[in-house]
Amino acid sequence: MTEQDSQKPTQEPDYGTVGAAQAQNVKKGHRGAIIIGLVIAALVAAGVAVYLFTQGTFNEPVVETVQRVPLSEERALAALEEADMAAPDISKYAYVSQDDLIGPKFSDVKVAEPVDLGAPANVVVECTVTATATFKNKGVEINVPVTLPFDYSVDSETWVPGDLTRGDVTSKPLASAKASEIVEHLDTILYEHDPTYGEEMAEASVVKTSSDLSIDGGPITVELSKQAEVEKDKKKYNQLRTCTVELAVTWANDAGWQVAVADAGQIDRKDVPVPTDEETEGDKSSNEQQAEVTAAEVKPVKLGKVKFGDTVKLSGTLEKIGKTKASKLAKDNDYSNKDASDDADGDVQFVLKFNQPVTMTLDGKKYEFTTLPVAVSGVSKSQMKTLDGFKVEYVEGPLEESFATSWAPAGIKALNIKQAG
Repeated sequence: MTEQDSQKPTQEPDYGTVGAAQAQNVKKGHRGAIIIGLVIAALVAAGVAVYLFTQGTFNEPVVETVQRVPLSEERALAALEEADMAAPDISKYAYVSQDDLIGPKFSDVKVAEPVDLGAPANVVVECTVTATATFKNKGVEINVPVTLPFDYSVDSETWVPGDLTRGDVTSKPLASAKASEIVEHLDTILYEHDPTYGEEMAEASVVKTSSDLSIDGGPITVELSKQAEVEKDKKKYNQLRTCTVELAVTWANDAGWQVAVADAGQIDRKDVPVPTDEETEGDKSSNEQQAEVTAAEVKPVKLGKVKFGDTVKLSGTLEKIGKTKASKLAKDNDYSNKDASDDADGDVQFVLKFNQPVTMTLDGKKYEFTTLPVAVSGVSKSQMKTLDGFKVEYVEGPLEESFATSWAPAGIKALNIKQAG
């Protein structure tokens, strides 16, 4: 070892040189893949959480919403018109036209919002339609509220109607009641009001009827007359009974026109003794002689110029049609028309035999009459019997061509009959 070598310091073992720490050299693509994987894992975890919340925790099934075709008013109206709906019973409406009802005609058609019914697994969708069904004839209008349910069919994607149901009926009159029809039932009306009064005036003759009827109802005044045979102190009398009855007519929703007696006037009675057979024979000859003298002295009643529709007032005696042959009536009137019937096709009930001849110029033609036809409305068969032989102070009414007969060119439409005496 040289001196130079001995002077070198002693060296430590050589472990190599260590540099500063450096980051690992990782590729950028690899790093992006790692990030995407983390995001996917987060989304999966979120989905699992949502499932557990909605399905696992509450266990509620998802109901699929059905897309329904809307129920239109046109479809609802068509179904209503196809429904089997019979007309109301018109016979229970008193004193109104019994002509067939026209209808139903539907109005106020309303479609409600659909309603979900049933269990979640078997949903039933229902929709209710309401409307008003109207029936009418010339005398009455009847309104019926109706309800028609619909169920939705998913298979056919349409609304299927169910059974029609009706509500409470309402009605209103379209025409007033006819006084003549009501007076025909006067016996029943009076008896129901007061049996004693009704029996006293049963089958009485209608002398005069006046009314003020509208679709709001109104009053009817009837003057009655009846002849009845009574016995007092073993002597027979012909009793004349007269009275005036006030009726009130009102409308009932479910029964039509209702008639009540507002005032049954007091019955006036006049007794005339019935002559014996001997008295009758004695009076007969004297009456015939007096009739001959009277006929010679009587001058005709001159009415002057009149036309159809003019009102006349003539006195005489009422006689049931057919009691005197039409040929005799035509001869006395010096008038005949073979194209007309003897009683105006059933419209004329009586012959008015004048106390004295009547002359007139009717629509330009001069006539002299001893009789004229008389048409009386609202008179029953029993009442006609009472009027037969009825001496009247006057029969008042228009001369109507529609009441012409084979023995007279016009007849009197009797509006007022006043008894003689």
